[in-house]
Amino acid sequence: MKNIADVFYNPSSTSDAISQAGEKMFLAIYKVPANEHNLNNHRYAAFLKSSTKVKSDLSSLPPTKGAAEQHSFRVYLQIQQWLNNLLVSGGGPEEKMDSQ
Repeated sequence: MKNIADVFYNPSSTSDAISQAGEKMFLAIYKVPANEHNLNNHRYAAFLKSSTKVKSDLSSLPPTKGAAEQHSFRVYLQIQQWLNNLLVSGGGPEEKMDSQ
């Protein structure tokens, strides 16, 4: 867990590292077995298990990999702001619009 948190505290972490660390964190939060490394696969298995019950609770499913990735990016940005680290834009859509 410590090395997962280190990714979020490192101002030079790549988007891939943030995404992977976030997925690992969600897998840990949902107590997924150590041999399973894919959030979407676990979500599907949890859905199948839930759908066999009389009353299934879809809100208890883990997020999709894409949703977890976006959440991880927001967490990373928030931590960097708390640490007063200025992040350089990586050429996102807002930068492209400004240059036109």
